[in-house]
Amino acid sequence: MADLTKERKAENAAYLQAKKDDEDARDLLNNAKDAFTKFLKEHVNLLQKFQEPEFTRSADDAPDATLSKKGNNKNESQGIVNLFEYIIEDITDELANSKKAEANSQAEFEEEMDTAQKLVDDLESKKTTLIGIIAKRNEDKKEENQDMKENNKDRTAEKDYEAKITPDCDWILKAFDGRAEARAAEMSGLVSAKEFLAGKTALLEKAKFDDTKLRSINFLGMN
Repeated sequence: MADLTKERKAENAAYLQAKKDDEDARDLLNNAKDAFTKFLKEHVNLLQKFQEPEFTRSADDAPDATLSKKGNNKNESQGIVNLFEYIIEDITDELANSKKAEANSQAEFEEEMDTAQKLVDDLESKKTTLIGIIAKRNEDKKEENQDMKENNKDRTAEKDYEAKITPDCDWILKAFDGRAEARAAEMSGLVSAKEFLAGKTALLEKAKFDDTKLRSINFLGMN
């Protein structure tokens, strides 16, 4: 758009300069034509006096010569005026054609600028959309980084806890079989003790010991 504007300004400046030159030339020719026409009107009689006089000569002295008529100067002067008018008309046509060309150039420039502006508007819209997308993705990235930071923190805590309990876990795993055997032995012992105690209880209940008979018992005579 900047290049189009620069080029259009240069073209318009050239057009305005050419227009001024043509108008100045036309004005100058009009003034010259008017001055020449005025001069002719004021000095027509004077011009007629400057026509060559007719001399009587012998046929033997000089060849026949046809002298200019009085109207020849007038015709020649009119031809000069017509030449002025032709040049002025040509300049006028050139001015008209240049004006049309300038109008067409301006119309083309405006059309190109409209097209370029639509492209700029479209690109600005895309730019705004992309800025929004980038902002959203940056926000998502920030949240993901925060989540990753929290996850890493939890992972570190879990690793520390794992390192802390690993020795106990390893000891438990290594001693599991022995402890199982020990628990089985303990259970067997408890079952045996339970059965033993159950048997003694039954024996005591069967004896039905009488405390009153203790008075008559002679401990020294007991086997």
